[in-house]
Amino acid sequence: MIKKEQSLIKQLLPHAIALVVFIAITLIYFSPVLDGKVIRQHDVVQYKGAAQELQEYYKNEGESSAWTGSMFSGMPAYQIGIPGGSPNFLNYLEIPLRIFGGDSGGPVFVGMLMAYILFCIMGFSPVVSILGAIGYSLSSYNIIILDAGHITKAWTLAYLPLIVGGIMTLFKNKILLAGFLVALGLALQIKNNHLQITYYTGLFCAILFIKYAIDKLREKDIKTLLKASAAMVTALVLAAACNTGNIYANLEMARESTRGKSELSTPSASEKQSSGLDKDYAFAWSYGKAETLTLMIPNVYGGASGGTLDRESHLYKELVKYGAQVDPKGVQTYTYWGDQPVTSGPVYFGAVICFLFILGMIVIRSNIKWWLLGATILFIFLSWGKNMDWFNSLFFYHFPLYNKFRTVSMALVIPALSMLMIALLGLKEFLSKEMDAKKLKKALYISLGIAGGICLFFWIAPGFFFNFVADADQAWKADTPDWYYKALVADRKDLLSSDAFRSLIFILLAGGVLLFSLKSKIEAGKMALYASAIIVVLVLADLWSVDKRYLNDSRFVSKSTYKAETFSPSTADKIILEDKHPSYRVLNLNNPFNESNTSYFHKSVGGYHAAKLKRYQELIEHKLDKDIMTVIGSFRSQNIDTIMASFATTDGLNMLNAKYIVYSPEQAPLVNPYAFGNAWCVSDIKMVNNADEEIAAINDRNIDLKKTAVIDNRFADDIEGRTIQPDSTAAIEMTSYKPNVVAYKSKTAKEQIAVFSEIYFSDGWQAYIDGKEAPHFRADWTLRAMVVPAGEHEIVFKFEPKAYQLSRNVATASSGLMILMLIGMIIWSFRKKETE
Repeated sequence: MIKKEQSLIKQLLPHAIALVVFIAITLIYFSPVLDGKVIRQHDVVQYKGAAQELQEYYKNEGESSAWTGSMFSGMPAYQIGIPGGSPNFLNYLEIPLRIFGGDSGGPVFVGMLMAYILFCIMGFSPVVSILGAIGYSLSSYNIIILDAGHITKAWTLAYLPLIVGGIMTLFKNKILLAGFLVALGLALQIKNNHLQITYYTGLFCAILFIKYAIDKLREKDIKTLLKASAAMVTALVLAAACNTGNIYANLEMARESTRGKSELSTPSASEKQSSGLDKDYAFAWSYGKAETLTLMIPNVYGGASGGTLDRESHLYKELVKYGAQVDPKGVQTYTYWGDQPVTSGPVYFGAVICFLFILGMIVIRSNIKWWLLGATILFIFLSWGKNMDWFNSLFFYHFPLYNKFRTVSMALVIPALSMLMIALLGLKEFLSKEMDAKKLKKALYISLGIAGGICLFFWIAPGFFFNFVADADQAWKADTPDWYYKALVADRKDLLSSDAFRSLIFILLAGGVLLFSLKSKIEAGKMALYASAIIVVLVLADLWSVDKRYLNDSRFVSKSTYKAETFSPSTADKIILEDKHPSYRVLNLNNPFNESNTSYFHKSVGGYHAAKLKRYQELIEHKLDKDIMTVIGSFRSQNIDTIMASFATTDGLNMLNAKYIVYSPEQAPLVNPYAFGNAWCVSDIKMVNNADEEIAAINDRNIDLKKTAVIDNRFADDIEGRTIQPDSTAAIEMTSYKPNVVAYKSKTAKEQIAVFSEIYFSDGWQAYIDGKEAPHFRADWTLRAMVVPAGEHEIVFKFEPKAYQLSRNVATASSGLMILMLIGMIIWSFRKKETE
């Protein structure tokens, strides 16, 4: 460690070198970005489609909207991203951190930087801290999620080590620094809005806090414990205050989205009658117990779904033998055979890191290793989901908020750090040589025996435990010849064997370095430096080579190609865009509820989002899916009259004003003549007592939704005493549309009940008639309705979520305070250093 009497330059030099190393790694790995290329990222494409209307609105009119009409017939934009509005000053703090790309190298660089800070706080040398930074940020999961486009997850993970660093500083008599690190790290993490990662972070930090609190209680140092607790509470409050907008939005959507409780007594397939998600849905992506071996041997289960086998593979040779046309680069096929529905790649911590983890569990003398091991085991159990149902059901049903999250395999992000912490503590202990040399040698041999022995076994006998057959194979196996499947199984076996050998080599090399350091006569401090530096190279080479399997130069394309592949208007889009009416909706029959390209150009009935409104999802599953299948079925007739006639029966689509139906993007869309339009007056109402009766009524073929409004009894006061008098001359016309302001002109001879083809959302939408606020209510499960007085009137709906706006203002003030605190601490630190 650097001594206090050293000059400031000498103290900063090792950290400057570390910074240069991180920059070099980022620039080399993501070098295509320097050529103006971008990564093909599925979720980024989906986000851009979802956010386009809001971005254009802000760009063209300078106004911010918390509602979008471009997806699912309209939904809050809280989880999409709202340009403009009251600023969060943490955004400005992140500008220099995102210099290497917000959706490419940025989170990798910041992850290394934050992990480096954590490991320096833990007392490691700069070289060992660099090792830990690389081991954390280049862990395969952190790279694979970038390829998939899970950008908010990547940034949230990047700040995780900073929060842990703050926790580990709390009990070192550096209360102000610790509290600020926790507050800053958590504020940045929450701002990037991946609550599941923040939830796991909180659980891990709670374990560490309890460990240190117990230590202080044993030492009877109550004063330090109280100070640490006060600093922790203050930090949590400040971090939350900096993100009140996000927190409010998440709480709102937790109630209103598919993560909330259904009102139906028999919920739909994607829900359950509880306060959260359906357990089967939440546990769908559960890591297999044996699959956990991928932490040390990446291809235990074949790598990614749709992996590529090279020219030397059994399958490639068999395809050539049978005269099949094969890409010279390899054959893409079902290499993955694990329990998850699909996967972009394995969670791989690194063979060297896993070896050092085992070594650490033997040589570390501090009891922190047991707490870190306990955390590791807990989160591995959580990642197993349905594969350890008895344990995870307890969490799902009884642990606060846990049932709001899905993809439980994500829990492995914590072992990626906790195992690394043990590995580095073990390396430090080993290289310090404070233990007896014989004990260190014995520990080294045991670690090599366990880690290397596992790899050796699977290299020599990969088929001893595994048959390399997946249940999911049955879905396609029957359509392929036997020789194809046999060759694939043989390749799966080879993938495990070759990666086991690969991991064995890295483990033996790392073990050889440590053995040499033990026997060397070189001065201990220098030997520790040399050994650490060599292991840095081994870990970098190990992780780099696996990461490049999933995110390599082939995944980068030019920006022009990227735009042409994603957001070039199709023939159907161009025809639809000629319609200059303020608002109508488009139904893309090609997987409508899992794509947002349609939303990029139009107001879509469908969309892509994990937190769509709960009632809309129920409308999809109870009504729209049937309507869509009716339309698709009519195309089989190849008779245009039959197809057009099918639209008359799809009143779910009609009430959503699905004017254009796209069957093929490169063909002209069909115009639905039966769409109800933007608003209509009804001649009758059907009152229902509950959600079950309401969903049944809108599916009742005897009820014409164009003439009858289905209304829940909870809104009875809004129409009490009203007598509907049919008026054949009544007309309501939309006059202007903005995402958060929709205006109509009504002309009726008598008072009417009007239904508007806009999604009802009670917390934010306000209705005005001739400038005066007027009540509105819900009809037909998801739509807005109101009593319209006789005569000519202007009706305006405005989305004005006052609580959300207030929360944004609080976040602005709090984040400004956070920035001032950061500036103050930097100035104070330098002045203190000058004084010393």
